[in-house]
Amino acid sequence: MILGLIGHPLGHSWSSQIHTFLIHEKYVKWDLMEDELADFLQKRDFDGINVTIPYKQAVIPMLDALDPAAKRIGAVNCIVNTHGICTGYNTDAIGFRDMVLAHNLDVKGKHTALLGTGGASRAVRYALVQLGAEVQLVSRSPKEGCITYEQLYQDADTYQYLVNVTPVGMYPNTNESVVDLARFSKLEEVIDIVANPLRTKLMFDAKMLSIPCLGGFEMLVRQAFAADELFTGKKLDPSASDACMKYLYGLKRNVVFIGMPTSGKSTLAKMLGKQTNRDVIEMDDEIEKRLGTSIKECFATKGEAYFRQVEQKTAEDFQNKEHCIISCGGGVIKNENTMRAVSRNGIVIWIQKDIRTLFATNSRPLTGDGTYMKKLYEDRRNLYQKYSDAVVVNDGSLNEAIEKIKKVAGD
Repeated sequence: MILGLIGHPLGHSWSSQIHTFLIHEKYVKWDLMEDELADFLQKRDFDGINVTIPYKQAVIPMLDALDPAAKRIGAVNCIVNTHGICTGYNTDAIGFRDMVLAHNLDVKGKHTALLGTGGASRAVRYALVQLGAEVQLVSRSPKEGCITYEQLYQDADTYQYLVNVTPVGMYPNTNESVVDLARFSKLEEVIDIVANPLRTKLMFDAKMLSIPCLGGFEMLVRQAFAADELFTGKKLDPSASDACMKYLYGLKRNVVFIGMPTSGKSTLAKMLGKQTNRDVIEMDDEIEKRLGTSIKECFATKGEAYFRQVEQKTAEDFQNKEHCIISCGGGVIKNENTMRAVSRNGIVIWIQKDIRTLFATNSRPLTGDGTYMKKLYEDRRNLYQKYSDAVVVNDGSLNEAIEKIKKVAGD
């Protein structure tokens, strides 16, 4: 079969890995400019293609038929070529619906703000309406059937679900967010369909406000599963979606260690790196390379504020790494921007160790006697909890800790 993806740009698409895993077929990426689209579809040198930004609506007049759901949605992200007859489908709606159902989210009757009005918005709105949600479209400019962001904020307390279907926050513009979540007081869930990075700024902001959130990576896999059933004409094993997600997390996601000095982060990072064939990034070592001196000397001569700036810049330079282990210094949690950078494509694990077993070192500036360490831990404990996705207690053997880490990281 000749399968692939059309759109522009496609540089960071994961579609090839997803479809190859699900159906073991070669999958091609065709990065097409607008003036190349019609000629590509007219030639029909494919069995099935997925369609992404910006062509989900532009392809419709070039097709022979539309699936009823795709016709109602008004956007196509999947085309099947059957003996020269091209039919358009929309599996984005299926992928979003299946993600919501998989997490047992009850959107029925819930006031839901849908941010964006493009092709993806049409599919997500269709799925939400099917699930019984009360959907309000939101646009930057006034449009029929939409409210503006200013109007959204005026009624912020009425919304229980918020779904971003804009590309805001997508790589490389990862420091952007479409809304200020702090202005909403009753949100039960935030969903961002952006898949790259794994954790957008919107999702990070939701975590900081203790609002449950979902990202677009899972929707991407689930819509691909639905597309592959159309491409092959076969029902696939439903468990393949979860298996694919686990596989890709293993390829893409970093494992990030935070925790007190001497809690075992560096040792565990080296061990896990060898066992899982991941590169290990020791943040403090990288910072010292930049400083040209020791961290202790930096604190003494330039102060902690300067050090934290260098730490943030170092984290930002590593934020797009994949399949790495990042071992952070004990005070990394003092800077939210640094934590957002290391969290972007990583699962953050707090390595927790009995405070009585921690000890002072000469190489780091913020360690001292037992009393000081206890106070330092009390000052930082809530921040470790705030930023971590999981906690691993390192209270036994190192091998036991590694097995715990593998379990929570999905390895």
